[in-house]
Amino acid sequence: MKWPPTGLELEARSRRKPGGSRWYYRVDVGIRTLLSFLIFRFRINVGRFSPVTYFRELVENSDFRKYDDALRMTLDCTEELAANLTILLAEAARRGIARYGIHRQSDALVTCITPTMYGNHFHFIDGAAGGYAKAALSLKD
Repeated sequence: MKWPPTGLELEARSRRKPGGSRWYYRVDVGIRTLLSFLIFRFRINVGRFSPVTYFRELVENSDFRKYDDALRMTLDCTEELAANLTILLAEAARRGIARYGIHRQSDALVTCITPTMYGNHFHFIDGAAGGYAKAALSLKD
């Protein structure tokens, strides 16, 4: 995590009401994101909210699961690791062990569904530029 977030300006624009001050919304979003950053960075409990629990559930409840007899993953890795994985998958496909599809992109989306603010949230992670759908288009036999 870092502050200020790269999307601060976009977030401020999206929150701005017609006729509202740009400066006000930048400051508002800046303060909100700074408080969030500090709470998570220093693991400060706020009421019943626990950043430690939140981070644990972030990992436990993310959608990197096997379903429909397929493993679907969004990975954050180096270019070198991505190239090596592609080579390994191509070799597995050549040997008839696996079928695969890959779509590489620079950004990902995390959609968080939070029934309550105190836990039990889960995430859907996909690439911001097509992700699983684009990988399916490149599925190798």
